[in-house]
Amino acid sequence: MKNEKNGKSMGEMGEFGFIGKIRQALKARSPVVLGVGDDAAILKPTPAHEMVLTTDMLVEGRHFDFKTITPWQLGAKTMAVNVSDCAAMGAKPLAALVSLGVPKDFPVADLEAFYDGLRQWGEAYGAQIAGGDTVGSDKFVVNVALVGEVEAGRALKRGGALAGDALFVTGTLGDSAAGLDALQRSSGKGEEAAGLLVKRHLTPTPRFTVGRALVTGKLSGCAIDISDGLSSEIHHLCEESGVGAEIHEEAIPYSPALIHYCDANHLDPLKFALEGGEDYELLFTIPLSKIAGAVQKLPKETGVAVKSIGRILPKAKGISLITLKGERVPLKARGYDHFSGNQ
Repeated sequence: MKNEKNGKSMGEMGEFGFIGKIRQALKARSPVVLGVGDDAAILKPTPAHEMVLTTDMLVEGRHFDFKTITPWQLGAKTMAVNVSDCAAMGAKPLAALVSLGVPKDFPVADLEAFYDGLRQWGEAYGAQIAGGDTVGSDKFVVNVALVGEVEAGRALKRGGALAGDALFVTGTLGDSAAGLDALQRSSGKGEEAAGLLVKRHLTPTPRFTVGRALVTGKLSGCAIDISDGLSSEIHHLCEESGVGAEIHEEAIPYSPALIHYCDANHLDPLKFALEGGEDYELLFTIPLSKIAGAVQKLPKETGVAVKSIGRILPKAKGISLITLKGERVPLKARGYDHFSGNQ
């Protein structure tokens, strides 16, 4: 991303010059009454709904590297991870506030591409960019605060699981972590599969339709998105609900691409699924009385596969994994630590 190839830098154009350049593309529409250009944005809430607020920060060198991700992909992914938080609450995204730390030599064209990714993926899920802030920084830093809404009293919560509920996940697990592994390897083994996994890592798809279907169909009151690995998320869910759980290894869904990539590189797909993170699938519970209807309804309405991987137990039973050999072993929380940078 050298300036001579990309036109003006942010240092040359300045914050207000850039805001003026992109403002027309970010023109407000309902429910945003007033968007980019004033001291604050104004939203008109929907009657009988509650507001849902989430925020997520990504730092260059810690969460992404421009050697492996384009500015457009980064914009899309940044919006996707916030929409995923809304999806986990069963909420509809409405508006986003975007705060950036930008190096002064960062090309304007690349920042425009970043905003295009943000805007396009936001609009795909109903979220508008309603404002934000831009400051100079040694590294590229982005923080998105997303506002959503959900029917009053109907939000999906981590604390809504009950003993006896079935545990479900959407899609397949481990793909994103394997995609990151492929980006970091010099080996070309499993190249075709690696390409699919890398795509899953760089441009994840939040399971917005499933979250909404769980709410509108009154199928569940408990969900969490899988951002730090299945083993971490089940611990978060159980801790908030005051319950235990068991997950069956044989039930964990893997994509054909993950299986092929792991076979080619002598890797364990289970490790990617339990510890890898950034899949942005949903982990949720369904009462036994509603399972039959949910298994039929969710894939048909949303186009997303769902699979039961275990059940909720009383807290005294702890959290365990039933291995392929039928052994019950404690399942420890092994996910990404944002301060150490380690699993």
